[in-house]
Amino acid sequence: MDEELVYIKELETYKLIEIVQDILGFEETSAALLELYNRDINIAFELGIDILDNNKGDDYLQAIVFDIIYDIKPNRTLDSICKRKAEIGVVLLGDIMSEMSIDYYSSTEIEIPDKLLYMLLRRYSSLSKYEQEKIINYYIEFEEFLKKKGDLES
Repeated sequence: MDEELVYIKELETYKLIEIVQDILGFEETSAALLELYNRDINIAFELGIDILDNNKGDDYLQAIVFDIIYDIKPNRTLDSICKRKAEIGVVLLGDIMSEMSIDYYSSTEIEIPDKLLYMLLRRYSSLSKYEQEKIINYYIEFEEFLKKKGDLES
């Protein structure tokens, strides 16, 4: 944590909740959510899922939030992404692909809906070449995961 954000650890829980709800800034919001994760994992999850469900903050914040809450309740987090009305941003897309690939190789019992897999592939193919290049390594991992899972032909 940056030295300028050390004060986050000293704040009362209600103040951390306010920071996350108000999304005062990328660094402050993510630091507050991480501190809440350490204090009350359920509050952290509910605030994080609200950010994803309602497309709050920018793509970078949403990717950090995804990382934090995916560790708490992966299936519920993926369900939120699957039901999302807003388009998935490039950074968040790469992050989702990476997390799902890692989980596959670590043999976790995550249920990945086919609808979500195809939604992610469609979203990637709709990106510009520049945007695709930004997350190409995540996509390659994801493609390998899908081939091993049997959802993508070689």
